[in-house]
Amino acid sequence: MKDSQKYIDNFKTFCRNNRLRLRESGDGLPIAKAIGKFSEDQFYCNFKTGSIGVYVTRDTPRQFTYLDRKLQKLGCEPLQTGDFEGTFEVEWMNIPPVARLLKIRKGAAKVKDPAWLQDR
Repeated sequence: MKDSQKYIDNFKTFCRNNRLRLRESGDGLPIAKAIGKFSEDQFYCNFKTGSIGVYVTRDTPRQFTYLDRKLQKLGCEPLQTGDFEGTFEVEWMNIPPVARLLKIRKGAAKVKDPAWLQDR
Protein backbone atom coordinates (compact mmCIF):
# COMPACT_ATOMS: atom_id res chain seq x y z
CA MET A 1 0.00 0.00 0.00
CA LYS A 2 2.86 2.37 0.73
CA ASP A 3 4.32 1.80 -2.73
CA SER A 4 1.05 2.67 -4.44
CA GLN A 5 0.73 5.91 -2.44
CA LYS A 6 4.33 6.77 -3.36
CA TYR A 7 3.54 6.17 -7.03
CA ILE A 8 0.41 8.33 -6.77
CA ASP A 9 2.38 11.18 -5.21
CA ASN A 10 5.11 10.88 -7.87
CA PHE A 11 2.47 10.95 -10.62
CA LYS A 12 0.80 14.06 -9.17
CA THR A 13 4.12 15.86 -8.79
CA PHE A 14 5.13 14.93 -12.33
CA CYS A 15 1.81 16.22 -13.70
CA ARG A 16 2.11 19.53 -11.87
CA ASN A 17 5.75 20.05 -12.91
CA ASN A 18 4.97 19.34 -16.58
CA ARG A 19 1.72 21.34 -16.68
CA LEU A 20 -0.51 18.33 -17.39
CA ARG A 21 -4.28 18.54 -16.79
CA LEU A 22 -4.50 16.63 -13.51
CA ARG A 23 -7.99 15.38 -12.55
CA GLU A 24 -9.51 12.85 -10.22
CA SER A 25 -11.13 9.87 -11.91
CA GLY A 26 -14.42 8.31 -10.87
CA ASP A 27 -12.67 5.87 -8.55
CA GLY A 28 -10.70 8.62 -6.81
CA LEU A 29 -7.35 7.97 -8.49
CA PRO A 30 -5.41 10.73 -10.26
CA ILE A 31 -5.39 10.94 -14.05
CA ALA A 32 -4.21 13.53 -16.56
CA LYS A 33 -7.11 14.11 -18.94
CA ALA A 34 -7.26 15.60 -22.42
CA ILE A 35 -9.54 18.41 -23.60
CA GLY A 36 -11.49 18.90 -26.78
CA LYS A 37 -13.23 16.38 -29.00
CA PHE A 38 -11.22 13.42 -27.69
CA SER A 39 -11.51 14.22 -24.01
CA GLU A 40 -11.54 10.54 -23.02
CA ASP A 41 -7.79 10.28 -23.68
CA GLN A 42 -5.84 10.16 -20.44
CA PHE A 43 -2.60 9.35 -18.68
CA TYR A 44 -2.89 7.04 -15.69
CA CYS A 45 -0.43 5.67 -13.15
CA ASN A 46 0.33 1.94 -13.14
CA PHE A 47 0.50 1.20 -9.43
CA LYS A 48 2.36 -2.12 -9.70
CA THR A 49 5.43 -0.74 -11.45
CA GLY A 50 5.05 3.02 -11.08
CA SER A 51 5.06 3.51 -14.84
CA ILE A 52 2.73 5.78 -16.80
CA GLY A 53 0.05 4.45 -19.11
CA VAL A 54 -2.04 6.10 -21.81
CA TYR A 55 -5.66 5.24 -22.59
CA VAL A 56 -6.97 6.49 -25.95
CA THR A 57 -10.22 6.02 -27.81
CA ARG A 58 -11.42 7.16 -31.23
CA ASP A 59 -14.70 7.16 -33.15
CA THR A 60 -13.60 5.06 -36.14
CA PRO A 61 -11.03 2.30 -36.66
CA ARG A 62 -9.19 4.46 -39.21
CA GLN A 63 -8.73 7.29 -36.67
CA PHE A 64 -7.47 4.83 -34.09
CA THR A 65 -5.04 3.16 -36.50
CA TYR A 66 -3.58 6.55 -37.42
CA LEU A 67 -3.19 7.48 -33.73
CA ASP A 68 -1.75 4.06 -32.89
CA ARG A 69 1.01 4.51 -35.47
CA LYS A 70 1.80 8.01 -34.19
CA LEU A 71 2.00 6.84 -30.57
CA GLN A 72 4.29 3.95 -31.49
CA LYS A 73 6.58 6.37 -33.35
CA LEU A 74 6.73 8.48 -30.16
CA GLY A 75 7.90 5.45 -28.17
CA CYS A 76 4.69 4.10 -26.66
CA GLU A 77 4.44 0.33 -26.20
CA PRO A 78 0.96 -1.10 -26.89
CA LEU A 79 -0.38 -3.12 -23.95
CA GLN A 80 -3.88 -3.76 -25.21
CA THR A 81 -5.43 -2.54 -28.46
CA GLY A 82 -8.82 -2.99 -30.02
CA ASP A 83 -10.61 -1.50 -33.00
CA PHE A 84 -11.54 1.81 -31.34
CA GLU A 85 -9.47 2.04 -28.14
CA GLY A 86 -6.18 0.97 -26.64
CA THR A 87 -3.79 1.28 -23.74
CA PHE A 88 -0.10 2.01 -24.08
CA GLU A 89 2.85 2.21 -21.72
CA VAL A 90 4.98 5.35 -21.96
CA GLU A 91 8.49 5.97 -20.71
CA TRP A 92 8.94 9.09 -18.61
CA MET A 93 11.03 10.89 -21.24
CA ASN A 94 8.40 10.37 -23.97
CA ILE A 95 5.52 11.87 -21.99
CA PRO A 96 5.84 15.57 -23.08
CA PRO A 97 5.49 14.91 -26.85
CA VAL A 98 2.65 12.44 -26.27
CA ALA A 99 0.90 14.94 -23.98
CA ARG A 100 1.21 17.64 -26.64
CA LEU A 101 -0.21 15.28 -29.29
CA LEU A 102 -3.22 14.32 -27.15
CA LYS A 103 -3.83 17.87 -25.78
CA ILE A 104 -3.20 16.81 -22.20
CA ARG A 105 -0.57 19.49 -21.61
CA LYS A 106 -1.73 22.96 -20.64
CA GLY A 107 -0.73 25.95 -22.71
CA ALA A 108 1.88 28.46 -21.65
CA ALA A 109 0.96 30.86 -18.87
CA LYS A 110 -0.45 34.10 -20.26
CA VAL A 111 1.26 36.21 -17.60
CA LYS A 112 4.85 35.24 -16.83
CA ASP A 113 5.11 37.28 -13.60
CA PRO A 114 1.70 37.91 -12.00
CA ALA A 115 3.22 40.05 -9.21
CA TRP A 116 1.98 43.24 -10.90
CA LEU A 117 -1.59 41.95 -10.52
CA GLN A 118 -1.23 41.71 -6.75
CA ASP A 119 0.15 45.25 -6.21
CA ARG A 120 -3.29 46.81 -6.33
